[in-house]
Amino acid sequence: RTGVVEKKRMASSSDATPLSVDILQAVGDTLLLPDGKIEDASKLLDSKEVIGFYLGSLTPRCEDVNANVASIYSKIKTSTQCFEIVFVSFDKTEEGFQKHIKQMPWPSVPFNSPEKKNEKNKTKTARVGVQSPIGKFAESNDLAYEPGGRPRLLLFNEKGRLISGNGVGLLLAHGEELFKALKEGERASLEEKDSEDKKAFGFSVGNSWDRRMQSLSVFCFMIMIPMIVAMCSWALFLILNPFTTAPVITYLFWAWFVDDANITGLRNPWMRSLHWWTYFRDYFPIRLVKTADLDPKGKYIICYHPHGILSMGAWSCFATDACNFPEKFPGIDRRLLTLKLNFKIPGIREFLLNMGLCDASKESIQQILKKGPGSAVVLVTGGAQEALLTQPEHNEIYLEHRQGFVRQAIKAGADLVPTYGFGENDIYDTLYFDEDSWGYWLQFKAKKLFGFSTPIFHGRGLFFKRLPFLLPFRKPITVVVGKPIPVPKVSPDIDLRRSEEGKKIVNEVHAKYLDALRELWDDHKNLTVSGLRRSDSLHFRG
Repeated sequence: RTGVVEKKRMASSSDATPLSVDILQAVGDTLLLPDGKIEDASKLLDSKEVIGFYLGSLTPRCEDVNANVASIYSKIKTSTQCFEIVFVSFDKTEEGFQKHIKQMPWPSVPFNSPEKKNEKNKTKTARVGVQSPIGKFAESNDLAYEPGGRPRLLLFNEKGRLISGNGVGLLLAHGEELFKALKEGERASLEEKDSEDKKAFGFSVGNSWDRRMQSLSVFCFMIMIPMIVAMCSWALFLILNPFTTAPVITYLFWAWFVDDANITGLRNPWMRSLHWWTYFRDYFPIRLVKTADLDPKGKYIICYHPHGILSMGAWSCFATDACNFPEKFPGIDRRLLTLKLNFKIPGIREFLLNMGLCDASKESIQQILKKGPGSAVVLVTGGAQEALLTQPEHNEIYLEHRQGFVRQAIKAGADLVPTYGFGENDIYDTLYFDEDSWGYWLQFKAKKLFGFSTPIFHGRGLFFKRLPFLLPFRKPITVVVGKPIPVPKVSPDIDLRRSEEGKKIVNEVHAKYLDALRELWDDHKNLTVSGLRRSDSLHFRG
């Protein structure tokens, strides 16, 4: 077996089928406003780009959530009129319905709404409860509201395609930022598709100056791959030239054996704040979402998942300031870690150091975290092995038995921070090889020999969007930083790798981390807009 192209396989699966409803058919002719007036539904929902159906009944749990969602809803409505929520009641009585809607600033489907006849089969359609179109849709897609439980908010775009079935969780976690992410992420992908459909091979030089600069910034980042070979060849040429042999050898000796900035992280990362990186961010676009504060008095190992092909989300959010990391996490001095081999290459080494990167070694992690409170390292824990698992619309993490990062956190007294880049795996098409195929065997041997993996992938061209090339597809990436997980204080005399006591401690912290990462995934898996139903589970491997 030589493997399969995963995107083609997904195209035929049920998970890749867009879920949609007819918005007006679902709500009926009229809606009940908070002030008691009746409004024409088509007029009220006209020009809305994101529409949410709020399913619930009058219970203590729903009442607690209603107030929080109402506060966020009001803030969103002050900045845009392109968003609306419609309440679909699951109350058993009209009295309960009337009490319930007093807590809501959004319109509702009337409880005693006349059942609308379907002209084709002359049947009647209920407007509220389990038998309503939205209730049936939710039930058939495992999104049903459980009576007495937390209210359910289903988010749809203007065409009736499901964006998220976890709208309440997303609103509570991300507030006003959610609508901006949903609207701009989907609009960018649709504009890209419409533009490509009109031109042969998708030829385009960009619809605007900003989009041209976005493509150029990502292209310059991507050519670092061939630049590695070019810089090595140029250094060899200079060594063989008798006029430049001495200075080049002197530089290499200093870089490889004297300067330890790649371990200590003491180089000033002045390139992080360049405006250039905002174009890189907006190409996809990439967004950084904060779910909890990071105390500047603490130390942290921020673990990024998944690796993807090139960890674009990690680069934009942690190697640059484009996603406003300093403003969202004040007092935290972070260092993104990468392969030690990268710091052996002239030119590439200086670029990475001035971006604030360090090498992903045990020594580097401990040196950086010893700088004191507010120190943090960002580690892509899956590494080269996880890169081989990259498949569009799939989320497999090489983490089940990988515990080195836990031992380093305990040794340094640093909290673990689970972080997930939703959409990281979607920006390239990949050729996925099964583990029993010759293709995977070759990839595995190459990783062992060179220290990095060689996934087979392609994106789009710089000018010809439909021709496969190195540029990633314009698909949104949302990087969600979770809550820090404290680690226990352990005596330095305990061997965390070999002693039974040490193994037990590491296993307990590792299990807590896996649970926290899965919870982060479950709470935010639909934040990236794709119009597709993602796989329900996060899979741990290795």
